[in-house]
Amino acid sequence: MADSILLRGNDYEFTLEMDGTYGDVPIRYEPGVLEEIYAKVLNNQPFQACEFSLSNYTMMRDRGADWMAAIPVFANRDFRHSIIWVRKDSDLESPEQLRGKRVGVRDYTMTAAVWLRGTLIDEYDTDWRDINWYANSEQRFPVLEGVPLELGDGDPEEMLLAGKLDAFISPRPRDLMEKSPADRELRPIFRDVAAVERAYFQRTGIYPINHTVVMRKEILEDFPGAAKAIFDAYCTGKTRALKRRIGTTFVPWGKEYWTETMAMFDGDPFPMGLTESNRNNVGTLLRYLHEQKLISELPEIDDLFLPGTVGFKEN
Repeated sequence: MADSILLRGNDYEFTLEMDGTYGDVPIRYEPGVLEEIYAKVLNNQPFQACEFSLSNYTMMRDRGADWMAAIPVFANRDFRHSIIWVRKDSDLESPEQLRGKRVGVRDYTMTAAVWLRGTLIDEYDTDWRDINWYANSEQRFPVLEGVPLELGDGDPEEMLLAGKLDAFISPRPRDLMEKSPADRELRPIFRDVAAVERAYFQRTGIYPINHTVVMRKEILEDFPGAAKAIFDAYCTGKTRALKRRIGTTFVPWGKEYWTETMAMFDGDPFPMGLTESNRNNVGTLLRYLHEQKLISELPEIDDLFLPGTVGFKEN
């Protein structure tokens, strides 16, 4: 019998000092590289509980992975209007212009790309089937028939710079991470991303959820209260972080916009539990997964989460 639950995820400001006992369940939080953490879940390797892609989790459940379940903790959110990159000299200025173009993405099924393709239809009347997609050969999931996707060994960012692609989908292109603003060769397709994202939130109420927390059902044998303990650990960590007002995790447009942003989110950009707004958020992502042929059936939201957790609420 383990003496505590090892919970793994990204190194966020709100996961600082999250170690502790919640109820009667000891929790240890270990930050790590998400790609390595994800690999354990995707390959059914040993783990107890961890942060995980909500879209990939839904796809695994659709394919029969009933050995794990999610807890309604939503550890990562981000708007996705900023992830469409074009060359600085490109004449592309709007998503509508992507019809018929070649657009690259490293992982076609990552949650960010699922959100983006759905948003293209809902907000810009641009069907993802009218875009010629390119992705790397090694994908987390095989893509179903009917998806206009070419797989190859070329790096999509390098291909964009070389003129072999028209756009590239990425939350963090190397061009952004490694170069000063004056030296960058790429730009977002939107000239004023923040204005577009604020308008989207005001129109939809959605601050897109990317990650949830999953756990092996077997840990309930040793820790029947594991799910509530994990939920409470995240809620406690978030409350502490909001009081510190550092803002690096919570505010999408920089902490200099803390006051404005917190007012827009009614004081909490990261609500936990299946609130009405979170149900709308998760339900929209599930619809996108189904429309994009990444899951065979549209699931009920409650069925994705461990029984007994759908009523969890923050104190």
